[in-house]
Amino acid sequence: MTMPFAAGTVRDIPVRAFKLCGLTWTGQDLWFSEAVSNQIMALDPATGEVRHRVPCAGVRTDLTTLDGDLVQVAGPDRDLRVLDRHAGEVLGERPNPRPGHVLCGLEATRHGLWLGYEDLRQIDLRDPDDLRLLASYQVRRPVAGITMSDGFLVYSDYRGATINLLDLARGVEVASVSVAGNPTGIAWDGTRIWYCDYTTLQLRAIEIPGIAGG
Repeated sequence: MTMPFAAGTVRDIPVRAFKLCGLTWTGQDLWFSEAVSNQIMALDPATGEVRHRVPCAGVRTDLTTLDGDLVQVAGPDRDLRVLDRHAGEVLGERPNPRPGHVLCGLEATRHGLWLGYEDLRQIDLRDPDDLRLLASYQVRRPVAGITMSDGFLVYSDYRGATINLLDLARGVEVASVSVAGNPTGIAWDGTRIWYCDYTTLQLRAIEIPGIAGG
């Protein structure tokens, strides 16, 4: 049974953007992607200052880091574009493993590469080297963004304005959290879940009971 509850934000950072897409945490900075300027930006969560910008043509949906590099869903086919986060150089591109389907969520962890599909309501775990399918999970809602926290696979539902937790050990969804605005990309900084609020153009943080810091 999925437990519904609501969470107010504990930190809101307005950003200069028109279409907030992906979000990831690198240990010091929140990196977010924006689809009008076609940039990926590093933001200091303490000051709200944008400290670095990386150009990325055709930004779409979510963002993660893999082996220190940025990986952005990009282009009309929603492929996986790899960029050097310091130099901004494009290092490579891999095709969407499910061509024609709406790849939105993306997260790299020690388990592998997680890819979430809005239209399929499905999250795949793939080998980061060859994109071989390792596992797949059906979820209740359309996937907009993905992160991982304390044994939970966490995904956002943009239209439903929720952040949802799937217990990986049991393979079942255990909570659906109503949030302010409309979340797209999400990230966990070890204490809080951050999300891109597409509606108010802010990076917003919530704390969820049962997750470290919540």
